Amino acid sequence: MAGCTGTYDRSKLPDAGAVVFHYSNLDKEPIPWKHYRNPEQIFVFFSHESPSYVIHGEHRHAMTKFDDHFINWTMTYRTDSDVFAPYEQSKVINKIIDEGGKWIESKLAKKKKVALWVVSNCAFLRGSKMRMKYTDALVESGLPVDRFGGCFNNKDEFKQLSVDDVEAYKFYLAFENAQYCKDYMTEKFWRNSIGAGRVPVVWGPSKKDVEKLAPTGSFIHTDDFKTPEDLAKYLLYLNSNTTAYREYFNWIEDPDEKTLKLAKTYELTGPHRLCKMMLSNRERKSHPSVSEYFYNETTNCMSSQEKAIK
Repeated sequence: MAGCTGTYDRSKLPDAGAVVFHYSNLDKEPIPWKHYRNPEQIFVFFSHESPSYVIHGEHRHAMTKFDDHFINWTMTYRTDSDVFAPYEQSKVINKIIDEGGKWIESKLAKKKKVALWVVSNCAFLRGSKMRMKYTDALVESGLPVDRFGGCFNNKDEFKQLSVDDVEAYKFYLAFENAQYCKDYMTEKFWRNSIGAGRVPVVWGPSKKDVEKLAPTGSFIHTDDFKTPEDLAKYLLYLNSNTTAYREYFNWIEDPDEKTLKLAKTYELTGPHRLCKMMLSNRERKSHPSVSEYFYNETTNCMSSQEKAIK
């Protein structure tokens, strides 16, 4: 990685410039740094999970094992991390922009169905339940949504769909399992929507966060609609109006400055960015409390109680 080598080989610990700790794995085995720690090493906290999942799904109510200045840098999907590590699927922006109109036309030529949703987490978290109810409301409002996954007992049926069938959908419900967690956008947005040539319909992250992290004009956000019925009507309108639908791909042929900057940003994955920071001799600070950083979230993000769907 541009001058660094990543390894899982723990015999290399004494030589490592940085040690990356996944949030779930610090206490799995005897850890030598309880007795000795190389003062030159950078200890990095890593997570791609939302705090909502960690605290309510895994019942980790504290990150105290990372506190008391144990960690030097954080590496997560959040833009306020020391090392910004977005879901790697986001790097597809560059490839799509490079292909431009040719890419758009190849995708649009296959669009014959309305909306797709693949999900296996139905009621595990507050967000899981809320997104299920929202989707039910969309379907009840007349929006054709083909739903697959463990929640609908048809995983095998989805696997049997042809490539043409899968690529025929115009929209993908990029509904996360947590609401308003800072910058939390996963493969649902990048791989299942943008990379697959579908317009993402977003629920979970705030519209402000999505605007910050996504190509301009590339998505539809549920917060812009008073009710699921209003959203369903709008998606049906786009389904019948090719010109209006195609506008959600304008960022590819005519990217604005922000979109081009994002494309440049996403050229580096988290590990590449970590390497670059290490080689640049960035300040080796420490975090008094990773718990305070990781759980410093909105009430909606951290709540276990559902809210009513309008």
